[in-house]
Amino acid sequence: MTVNTLEWHRLDPDSEKLLDGWLTLSTESADTSGYTPPPCPVDLVGSVRFAPPDTELEDWVVCRDGAVVGALRLALPAAAPVIRVDQLLVHPNHRRRGIGRALHERALERAAHHNRSVLSTTLSAALPDGPPVDETPAAFATAMGAVPSEKGAGIHQWLDLSEHDPLAAGIPPVPAGYRLVTWGTVTPDEYALAVSTLEQSLGGEQRSDGEVETSYARRFERMRIGRGRRAYHTGVLHEPSGQLIGYTSISKTTGNPEHALQGMTVVHVEHRGHGLGRIIKLANLELARRHEPRLRFLETTNAEDNAAMIAVNEALGFRPHDRWVVWNRMC
Repeated sequence: MTVNTLEWHRLDPDSEKLLDGWLTLSTESADTSGYTPPPCPVDLVGSVRFAPPDTELEDWVVCRDGAVVGALRLALPAAAPVIRVDQLLVHPNHRRRGIGRALHERALERAAHHNRSVLSTTLSAALPDGPPVDETPAAFATAMGAVPSEKGAGIHQWLDLSEHDPLAAGIPPVPAGYRLVTWGTVTPDEYALAVSTLEQSLGGEQRSDGEVETSYARRFERMRIGRGRRAYHTGVLHEPSGQLIGYTSISKTTGNPEHALQGMTVVHVEHRGHGLGRIIKLANLELARRHEPRLRFLETTNAEDNAAMIAVNEALGFRPHDRWVVWNRMC
């Protein structure tokens, strides 16, 4: 059989047969080595229906004899020249038959269709003292003409709470003039603007309230809820001004009760240097464990140049696992 016998379909979340085939492919092709859990079906199905804010998704499946044997997810960030490959999978029983190349060609075709000039993806690379990683994806990317970027890499870290409990020594006292607040998956109305502002400030430029997309927090929550995820947040209020000046989040899927994601941690630049990032991370971990008693593994990723937050995580017991590298191919 050749790639000419392949059948291409846009993945319709209402097509039960295609969706079931894609779920099976995603599960059977997943790398669950190390700490990584198997994919959560509720999260996967939700990801087809609910895109991240400011991002359009295209999901494709390729079939042979009626069975799904490959899949491609393309993400198109708004106002950017990039089309991102978030998933390129071939079933283990159908590899080395040209399907991966066919999926790559489809990605290039869609990039041209959307007038995008860069095809991008993120791949795992081994750290000097870390465990080995599967080098097949990087070899494929190289064969397709992609090259690793010199910037934009991230350090992927894991914390195993059965080996190290950062709460054993307690939570440091909150400095005078600050107070902690907590919430769940949905941000209270009084904090929504501040959360959106803090989120968007990570690009470096501090913007005024009038320039901030105040709906960002709500749009992100819509995606999270649509994917069946729940979240725990701890924020810090500056008491003299009454403003929320920092927060952190932990989220998890419906499945995999032992695993969770340590997400955003941000403190306004004018309030750094007081240890607030570490305090809210510890307080939020305590909150999450209270509601998720089976929680054992936490993962997180930070930009490679964010040495301060990586150091905070290491002090809490997170250990570097691998390096996430952006690969680009000009279209």
